[in-house]
Amino acid sequence: MNNQIPVIDISAILSPSNVDADGAQTSPEALQAAQNLYDAFSTWGFCLLKGTGIPASQRQDLFRTAAEFFTLPEDKKLELHVRTGGVAWRGYMPHGGEATHGHLDHKVGMYFGPEHPDDHPHAGLPLHGKNRFPDDSVPAMRPAVLTWIDEITNLGKALSDAISLSLGLERQYMREKYLAPEPVAIVRCFKYTAPKTPSAGQQAWGIGEHTDFGYLTLLTTDAPGLQVKSPSGDWVDVPLDDDYIICNVGDMLDQMTGGRFKSTPHRVVPPPQGTSRISVPFFFDFSWDAKMEYLPLDHLPALTPEEQAIAKARWEQTTFTGVSGVWAQYLAKKVKKVFPDLQLPDFEHNAKPSTRFNVAVDTAVNA
Repeated sequence: MNNQIPVIDISAILSPSNVDADGAQTSPEALQAAQNLYDAFSTWGFCLLKGTGIPASQRQDLFRTAAEFFTLPEDKKLELHVRTGGVAWRGYMPHGGEATHGHLDHKVGMYFGPEHPDDHPHAGLPLHGKNRFPDDSVPAMRPAVLTWIDEITNLGKALSDAISLSLGLERQYMREKYLAPEPVAIVRCFKYTAPKTPSAGQQAWGIGEHTDFGYLTLLTTDAPGLQVKSPSGDWVDVPLDDDYIICNVGDMLDQMTGGRFKSTPHRVVPPPQGTSRISVPFFFDFSWDAKMEYLPLDHLPALTPEEQAIAKARWEQTTFTGVSGVWAQYLAKKVKKVFPDLQLPDFEHNAKPSTRFNVAVDTAVNA
């Protein structure tokens, strides 16, 4: 198998002229793009998207304002500490705030999400609320980030149509059943640096080997460093190209497809000393109240016994023990350590809270 991450042109998927009056996809190019997506997600679990229609200037604004923010004095950034951001879970995460399998990640970050008004139906629940921007010192960051969120959300919805088609479902099946009325969107802006005092004989990681939790991740970055485990088991560097959005399958989508799509391990190598890497992952998840069910895929060929065993082995490495309930129940269990004073419901099909986050949030703060 070719040890290169698949590149998929999705411009035909995004074109309104390729959809008829009944909402069906009519373009052979779009249907081929959907098939290419299936091939990529069923082998690599990753792909590089081109033809996204997102202007290069928006990506440039995002990285420029992020770089400006991260060069601010630490005490200025700490004014926006995520600990004081309330249940919306927005703000600055200093070094040491995240870890992978007990090892600290070498990065700092800003946590963002869609802007939710005070009268939003989910106001007061985790991951819903208003952002915290350095409006006095980097005023251009707010429009840059919010514009990016709008663009990448639209891309995620269109990509969901392609996923539906690739699985032999109605074009808007994923969008209508799992994303309406609005997806849960979690945006991170990370700055990776080399460790100041590398441990002798130990490889340091920007972020260690892991898989992503939910539905899809859409990522842009300004420097190399991301590595993906290939279908042959080798670690492969993800190429850097300004025209690409990196996309990968999450653990829940893997299970919902019965293992046809794969949630693939990946990691980040720290940049060389004296340099940095900015990365903006967009965790595009199901709506808060989405009813979680296995996708109806009996019309597709069944996995072989070997493929089923491999899928089961993948699932045993996640926190999921099944697909049921609503998405909010999975999220509540995941963030339970972050919000220790909230009475979040337990849920048997998400076996344990995330151990990634080292900072508990004061939910009494109304940021």
